[in-house]
Amino acid sequence: DFSGVFHCLDAKTGEPFWSYDMFAASWASPLIVEDRVYISDEDGDIGIFKVSKEQTQIAEINVDSAVYTTPVAANQTLYIANRNRIYAIQEGAQSEVDK
Repeated sequence: DFSGVFHCLDAKTGEPFWSYDMFAASWASPLIVEDRVYISDEDGDIGIFKVSKEQTQIAEINVDSAVYTTPVAANQTLYIANRNRIYAIQEGAQSEVDK
């Protein structure tokens, strides 16, 4: 929700399973890809959770500036836009800094 609490619930019944406090406002919709859900917040964090009745946070990525948009997945790449950059995250990829 806008206050920064991420809720997991049963889509058919509305029964709540768990909630996660992101400690920052979230303006975007969550993105679900396969068995993962991605949610961004105003602190520049992208929380990655397993789609499950039990809360399982897989990782958190920080992109140094507020994220107001929903992450986008295409061609095995996760795209995240913050206020001044677009990040392309791909498994096994190297940044120009790492080369």
